[in-house]
Amino acid sequence: MKNSKLIAAIACLTVSLHVCAHKFSTAYMDVKVVNSQPVLLWKVALHDLAQARLITADNSHQVSWQQVIDSAPALNTYLNEHLAFSSAGSPCLLEPAPAGNWQLQQLQRDHYLVLAVTVNCDSATDWQVSYRALFASEPSHKLLLSWQVPGEAANGVLSADSDTFPLN
Repeated sequence: MKNSKLIAAIACLTVSLHVCAHKFSTAYMDVKVVNSQPVLLWKVALHDLAQARLITADNSHQVSWQQVIDSAPALNTYLNEHLAFSSAGSPCLLEPAPAGNWQLQQLQRDHYLVLAVTVNCDSATDWQVSYRALFASEPSHKLLLSWQVPGEAANGVLSADSDTFPLN
């Protein structure tokens, strides 16, 4: 009887530890204006990038900085395919910062890649960002957006069901 209670207690503890270990997939993006052009700052968890197989790592929760840098070409290609910025309905040109300028930041126990993206638009009106990154590997992924555009400052949450801000 004692052994069965002990086994049940260990099983409950194991299940609860597994549930607590799940991490939410959340990225952050700041949109600011510098010299009349948008500048984006994308913060994304290294384990999310590894889980999406954008960084080659044996364990998605143990990623080295060298693995991040080695993945720069794949990350830049992925970013250009899954992030779009437009002005007055016309696409803008995105240019991710070189890997040598990337940074690492710790947020809530996780390590995040901090990647600046310069944007070149023909017009300074009706800006809009579309974000489709990481939804294939984590459908519940969210992007917390800080839209710091003069006269239009706002915050938003982008998801697989709502991937564009602002809605014009």
